[in-house]
Amino acid sequence: MRAWGARKSRLVLALAALWWLTGCAGPSALEQDYGRSVANNIAQQVVNPRAGLDTTPAVGLDPKAAVNLQEHYDKSFKGEEKVSPTMKITTESK
Repeated sequence: MRAWGARKSRLVLALAALWWLTGCAGPSALEQDYGRSVANNIAQQVVNPRAGLDTTPAVGLDPKAAVNLQEHYDKSFKGEEKVSPTMKITTESK
């Protein structure tokens, strides 16, 4: 019984040591990317700080093409209506 208790305590101690050592690990790839979007937005504002004052319209699609594109996009979410087959049962009495 003592041998099992000693093994169990060593296992718990080893797991605790591994858990403690994981705190010493370096940042993950995801953590290294934190804040880059904010830094990029700030850099874009520095490149042209007066961009918000430009009143010329943005270049885009002509109105008919934009409407067709939007309708096609909206239809892509609806899907096709499924028609269930119907069965007609008639009974004749004599």
